[in-house]
Amino acid sequence: MIRRMTDEPPLPTPSLNLHDADARAIASMHQVVRVFANPNRWWQNASFALPLLVTVVALVLGFLLDSTEAKGFGLFALAVTLFMVPVVLLTWRGTATSIVLTTEGATALHLGQPLHEVAWADLQRIEKVEYLGNARYKLVHHDTEFLTIESEIEGAADLVETAFVLSGIPRQHPDEAI
Repeated sequence: MIRRMTDEPPLPTPSLNLHDADARAIASMHQVVRVFANPNRWWQNASFALPLLVTVVALVLGFLLDSTEAKGFGLFALAVTLFMVPVVLLTWRGTATSIVLTTEGATALHLGQPLHEVAWADLQRIEKVEYLGNARYKLVHHDTEFLTIESEIEGAADLVETAFVLSGIPRQHPDEAI
């Protein structure tokens, strides 16, 4: 969503990937420049989805082939799936479902609730962090605090580029593309 910079609250545009709670929270924010959604949901987490898939396949095969071993493995996978539900839900609570850039700073929202905010005036640097082939960015302020831009955020490269423009922070390597 692109908005012109005014003091009036933005009108949320319908997005298939923006959570309803985020859209309501964004509608009450002022001076919104861009909104970037995280289209993922908690149940799409591999720590939950993979054991669930294994459970279904093993149990179906176990009943089709009348295999005690497959049924047993399916029950084991079900136990793993059930064990992972609270773990996934706890980690999901700290995941940004959208990131809102305003003229004043960036706000990471989780289902309409602010998770982390950084004012452009407090921003010290924007770092690119790569881990196992997965790139993410950090908007670092106060040396030890940062807002993380996960690769799951739609348009993460545009988000980082817009953050450089709005904050006025120079790139560490000016020739480097995002």
